[in-house]
Amino acid sequence: METVTIGVDTLKRVIHNLENAVQVCHQVDNSQGDDYDKTYPYATGYSRSAMTSAIIDLNNLITK
Repeated sequence: METVTIGVDTLKRVIHNLENAVQVCHQVDNSQGDDYDKTYPYATGYSRSAMTSAIIDLNNLITK
């Protein structure tokens, strides 16, 4: 089995970004208020961005 050495700061950043995305998803409000940060489209985009970033970071670790 191959192993990869990862800096704690990198791992913390990936975890932090994913935790933020989960929090954004939990805060979605189904009402039609003016708070765009709590809409499904915002949560979807935010989560997609966090997952894409995590994939890039993890792939970079593999290819180093």
